[in-house]
Amino acid sequence: MRLNHNTMAYAAKNNLNTINNNLTKSMQRLSSGYKINKSSDDPAGKAISRTMQTQIRGLERAELNANDGISLIQTAEGALNEIHSILQRMRELAVQAANETYDVTDRNAMQAEIEQLKDELDRISETTDFNGRSLLNGELNKKGYTDNDDLKIAEIGGDISPGEYGITIKTIGAPARKSISMPADGEVVTEAQAGTLVINDFEIKISAGMTGTQVGAAIRDAICKIGIDYDSTTKELVTQEYGTQQHIAIKSDNDNLKNLLGVTDMIKYGRNANVEFSTDAKTGKKIGFQDTATIETQGNRVTVTDKNGFKMVYDIAEGAAAGNVNITVLSAGPMVFQIGDNEGQTLNVNIGKTTADSLNIEKINLYTNGYASEALERLDEAIDRISTIRSSLGAFQNRLEYTVTNLETANENLTSAVSRIMDTDMADEITEYTQQNVLSQSALQMLTKSNARPEGLLQLFQR
Repeated sequence: MRLNHNTMAYAAKNNLNTINNNLTKSMQRLSSGYKINKSSDDPAGKAISRTMQTQIRGLERAELNANDGISLIQTAEGALNEIHSILQRMRELAVQAANETYDVTDRNAMQAEIEQLKDELDRISETTDFNGRSLLNGELNKKGYTDNDDLKIAEIGGDISPGEYGITIKTIGAPARKSISMPADGEVVTEAQAGTLVINDFEIKISAGMTGTQVGAAIRDAICKIGIDYDSTTKELVTQEYGTQQHIAIKSDNDNLKNLLGVTDMIKYGRNANVEFSTDAKTGKKIGFQDTATIETQGNRVTVTDKNGFKMVYDIAEGAAAGNVNITVLSAGPMVFQIGDNEGQTLNVNIGKTTADSLNIEKINLYTNGYASEALERLDEAIDRISTIRSSLGAFQNRLEYTVTNLETANENLTSAVSRIMDTDMADEITEYTQQNVLSQSALQMLTKSNARPEGLLQLFQR
């Protein structure tokens, strides 16, 4: 037996310290609910759980992003629904105007409603936004620019890759033109000259006694309704739109009236621009475009289409010179939704422009049966275009809804995995805590007894 070194007390103390450390850890796990409270508890588990928690937070944010995208699409869809309704009403008016039971007063009322509907369509297209981002004015179209001011990009949509594209302007389009000689201001229409002048089926009454000024005013008032201007320099009637679909036909029931105005029965037509694909001098291939791409012109509007919804629309400026034009398409434009927690997990949403001009209904009128029929054709095309845009947005929304569901599932599974690594199993830990607590009390009792053991040595001195 030794007095200076109580090894039994040291052993009891060491055991008690170990047990107390274990007891402290157990209490910390029970109080925090976490199995790993510091890196030393489980270095690998701590690192893995932190990586997973970063991913979980990214998934939660991506889920919110996707829901924001759904809200944006629903906002655009609501506006497009009203545009659809406007176009349906305009078409209804066109069908009504195609019936020749209405006089000029009735058609004036129909046209006045058409103009108001076009203004409202433009207002919706220009003002519909989501958190300050315009949705329907072309801002979410793909962007690009040309190296020639004679060619403006009207629309870039569909499956179009960024890069360089080339077209060649051969000749520009032209409006329809037809000569007419307005009577001199002081000239008076005689009984023999009085009659009905018909310009593109729109009737103009020329009465005896009308002065040249009044005749000119009557003709100008009439032609402005049907999209025709009078060029006083060349003394011609000129259509406001360009292309082979534009024409000017002048008829009269009185040859004397035709002689007064110097007009003939010959119909004059406009001209479409002549545009071709530019080709590479070495390979002979189209620059940028695939071999399957096709090009069409109507007046000075050029439309290039290809498979997978590829579409480019350009407008040639009046007076443009012939020559090659390079078009650069950028990756900018479509709205990018970050729908995943990692780089590159995005969805690009492209929404076409929906103004009256982009839908090619800016100039429609209902003053004659022929114009009403033309308006019907254009409105059908506009309705089809809006339907296509809405269909595309519906597909985007369905995809985003699936995305949200997938993100929720991934979040749930990752959270479960982190829980298995990080969270305390309360039943096991309470059992451990109880065991360590009993051992602590036992060790404390043993330490007390081992400290009292040296007192037994005093008995040796008493003998």
